[in-house]
Amino acid sequence: MVTIEQFAKEVLNFSSQYGSEGSVSYTVPNVSGSTNIYPNYGDFTQALVFRTYGPWWQQAPSTPQPFTRTSDTFISQDFVELWYEDKVYPQEVRVYETYHPGAVVRILALKRNNSCSKTSGETTPRWYELWSGEPVKGPPQARIFSPPLNKIDFPTNVIRLEFNHNHLDYYTELDAIELVGTQDKDDEGTDLDAAYAAHMLKQLTLNDPDSTKHHGQVESPVGDNGFFDILPSEVIQLLFGYLDVPSLCNAALTCKLFRKHCYDPLQYVELDLQPYWPQVDDSALDGLQSRCRHLQRLNLSWTGGWGLLTPESFCRFIEYCGSELVTLRLGCCDFVQTDCIKVIAETCTSLQELDLQSCVDLDNSAFEHICKLTKLQTLNLYRCRIEDETLLRIIRCLSELEHLNIGSCVDIENCDDIFTELGNNCSKLKSLDVWRTRTLTHIGLRALLHNCSDLLELDIGWCTDLSSNTQCFINLIRHCRKLKKLFLTANRSVCDADLNAVAEFAKDMEQLDILGNRVVTPASVSRVLENCKSLTLFDVSFCLLLDLVTVSSMRETFPKVSIKKSFTH
Repeated sequence: MVTIEQFAKEVLNFSSQYGSEGSVSYTVPNVSGSTNIYPNYGDFTQALVFRTYGPWWQQAPSTPQPFTRTSDTFISQDFVELWYEDKVYPQEVRVYETYHPGAVVRILALKRNNSCSKTSGETTPRWYELWSGEPVKGPPQARIFSPPLNKIDFPTNVIRLEFNHNHLDYYTELDAIELVGTQDKDDEGTDLDAAYAAHMLKQLTLNDPDSTKHHGQVESPVGDNGFFDILPSEVIQLLFGYLDVPSLCNAALTCKLFRKHCYDPLQYVELDLQPYWPQVDDSALDGLQSRCRHLQRLNLSWTGGWGLLTPESFCRFIEYCGSELVTLRLGCCDFVQTDCIKVIAETCTSLQELDLQSCVDLDNSAFEHICKLTKLQTLNLYRCRIEDETLLRIIRCLSELEHLNIGSCVDIENCDDIFTELGNNCSKLKSLDVWRTRTLTHIGLRALLHNCSDLLELDIGWCTDLSSNTQCFINLIRHCRKLKKLFLTANRSVCDADLNAVAEFAKDMEQLDILGNRVVTPASVSRVLENCKSLTLFDVSFCLLLDLVTVSSMRETFPKVSIKKSFTH
């Protein structure tokens, strides 16, 4: 039996990245191909790097409200899907971790036909879990992570890895991901593993098992309901409120009493389907539709890939269940098309939060419909292909906007105009992320301050056209004294005067990033540490005048602050 060892040929999909779209520095496509960093350990631009690390992004003012009913076992925060040239029965997946290892929490394989298209196929594509586990921080050295895999009864050339960064001290970096397997089936143990995988898929099914019948005609098991018959209906409802969605679906099969409560629309005011993304397809949404008449919060992030969800099915669901929605999260959903946004805008008139991050296939014209959602308070367009004029029209219509993310929106050509419009129309703005929107200058930043003094969070990392000699950072800090998070990443011009202003006027600062600075001295850094008593994160990586000895001393003096000092060997 011949063993094939192969590195990824192409990245098919991913959730986020540190680097710029189309760049070769710190981007996800770097993980394709063979190793070029391993066995070296350190911060290298040629590595895959995701957008976040540690717990700090979950502690920022822009953090979305969590869903109350969700799976405790789902801990994934990022993902990458990889295509390999040869289909094999997997024996190993080797993850070459070259900086802060220990983020991988899940590995899956895709079963599909020979076509590379995500939408074509003779059979429905399905994901099967090869491995899952808790994230464990590894020692500070490069390693090959290769966990034991469940056997599957089909060959595959599409692998998906999921990651959790909460426990890591800094960005995890990957050099390559190698798939090892055979083209011949190893019968030993395969049937048992495949049976277990099929069993788990059945356990997690979300669709109505009696969807072929009218809901009023479904036959349910008849029998004694035990002591549940003597419990008040409100108590039973409360008990079922602790069940996750698959458990509710399974409990509905038990007896008529359980079915009545499991189908009560009040059990589906919130619906978080992201943990079950491999099982969410058209039939799942159709099966849930009758129970979601009072749905207020819906999370479909990561769902529907490889044609599992169609735009028609999604639109049908939203038209029936979306009139009371206030939260809708569709991060990384490649089924979302212009018609979907149009239906959302026409149906979800009370919507307050819309997350479209990494919906990279949406055309600019699709975003025009967002102008109708005048009650929006949170809008996440990270990595979306929205253009200036469309975004300007949206801002003019959303006077209630509090949180806006337009990070890595590469089609924005004049960020100054965007900031000016925000300053004129969005006085309630609390957080703004324009990561890597390079066209921002002091003119736009000054215009924003005109009316947005309640800002709590501002990420202007890699906005390299901003210059400290215009006094723009000092003016920002003096006007926005409630700031808790400020990222000035890779702005070489930030100087001691700017940090002194932080120490004097932004005493509530919790997270500060000045990575890559060339002129800031230890004195001003120490002043920030002394005066900002709430500070928990301070990134001074690659700051020219702050050596490791100095930073180590600061860490001893201020142990409650996580002071970051990345390095490259």
